[in-house]
Amino acid sequence: MNSRERVLAAVNHQEPDKVPIDLGGTQCSTLTLVANDQLKAHLNIDKEGEMVVCPLTEAISLLDEIALLFETDCRTVRMKAPRAGREDEANLGKGFTAFKVVRNPEGHEFIDDLGTVWKKNRYDYAPVKFPFAGLTASDLDTYPWPDPYDPGRIEGLREETLALRKDTDYAIVADIMVGGPFEQACRSRGFEQFMLDLAWDPAFAHKYLGKLTDLAVGMWDAQLSAIGDCVDIVCQGDDLGMQTGLQISLDMYRKFVRPCHERIFAFIHSKTNAKAWLHSCGSVYAIIPDLIESGVDILNPVQVRAKNMDLERLKREFGRDIAFWGGGVDIQSLPDWNTQEVEEQVRRVIEIMAPGGGYVFAATHNILPETTGEKTYAAYMSAVKYRG
Repeated sequence: MNSRERVLAAVNHQEPDKVPIDLGGTQCSTLTLVANDQLKAHLNIDKEGEMVVCPLTEAISLLDEIALLFETDCRTVRMKAPRAGREDEANLGKGFTAFKVVRNPEGHEFIDDLGTVWKKNRYDYAPVKFPFAGLTASDLDTYPWPDPYDPGRIEGLREETLALRKDTDYAIVADIMVGGPFEQACRSRGFEQFMLDLAWDPAFAHKYLGKLTDLAVGMWDAQLSAIGDCVDIVCQGDDLGMQTGLQISLDMYRKFVRPCHERIFAFIHSKTNAKAWLHSCGSVYAIIPDLIESGVDILNPVQVRAKNMDLERLKREFGRDIAFWGGGVDIQSLPDWNTQEVEEQVRRVIEIMAPGGGYVFAATHNILPETTGEKTYAAYMSAVKYRG
């Protein structure tokens, strides 16, 4: 099998010749900037050319040398920055678009597409000013929402994607290019305020989530109208979990958020034959049946240390109905393990998840800055060793 065939077999619940490997395929399954520096030092690679693919986490794209070394099976396409504002170099990284690596100091701030102000604290960014905090339902109609159809977003995208399709045999992943409605609501309204909205002002919460869903659907319309016929995986994010469970009750999820997910994934499936992939951190066990019914084909990241996210249980209960993309190495434990422990965990994960397909090897999220290059190397070379 080639890489594209391997990934497609796995996500279609067929057992491929080898377990597919992803590192760098999405902004949630790659290296952070510092971890990448440490891996390059370990490998004696003195070269630049990576891109920041998510400014919030300083997630980066991989150098070709690293992607080839770890036998990764995916290559990625991403929407571009909107044409409006390109004259200001600082604006190029304010959305879900790739831009040249900039090593910003602690305390650096930027404003995202919705107007949220993000401030750097050590290695990543936290929201500190919320543009929707004081708005009413009527204000949502006049807010200057981003334009999904700005022509700059798809400039050259089809040509780039067709070249990958023609010249390589990798699975082509359309990376996350808009936040999910729940996480975007928290990030732009303020976490505490939006939780209060859900309980005390449901009319506002519904309208707000609806507007954010409109934005997501518009972005998918723009992207998939351009490349929906030549990608294999399309990625949407919406963080709903914590270490101990959902951020909101199951009833609230079903009342407020599930209708948004159903609409987004129905639209994706109407525009492409690609598989729909959802990133949602933490313990999301309680909503996996809902995600399946809502049209999610693949779940990422499978955060194994979160409550009820045991791989054997997930494989047994849901492995026939949803594919798992992640869980291969626990990023929370990786900095503390020795290389033998890293190899043993990778071997065990593949032993559990490989039978019958439905699995792509990736970490439980981006490799953290605390992780040495030696540990990262051990994890992915172990995946190469045990993949089949």
